[in-house]
Amino acid sequence: MQEIYQGQILDLAKSARQSKSISKPTHWGEKNNPVCGDKVTISLVVDKAIISDVHFVVRGCALCEAGAGLLGKKVIGKTIDDLNRLKDDMSDYLLRNQPAPDSASLCFAPVKKIKNRITCVLLAFEAASQLITAENTPR
Repeated sequence: MQEIYQGQILDLAKSARQSKSISKPTHWGEKNNPVCGDKVTISLVVDKAIISDVHFVVRGCALCEAGAGLLGKKVIGKTIDDLNRLKDDMSDYLLRNQPAPDSASLCFAPVKKIKNRITCVLLAFEAASQLITAENTPR
């Protein structure tokens, strides 16, 4: 278990905890893991189809926070379609033994051995795949 919580994972978790709140998000999504109680809420600012800001609220373990931290580092300057592709790539990497989407994702390799923890890593990606426009939905 110790190999899972190595420095790179903890650094990604810290970056998610330090994400700055967005006053006027254009999109948001939320996902719960009923098995362990983890919850991730993501808010985005999308301007001219490009993600310009992201904020996470994570109530969960370090792996859940680290998944959000990785996603936060990857999405700025990308489109919603890119975000969905990243979710698919991470799922393929962790669940289907496909190549890692990038070198930053390799730190999650030890998690592949503990299937019930993969859900924790992917929770922020799942929340992002359920984005809705903030202006059309009361929160």
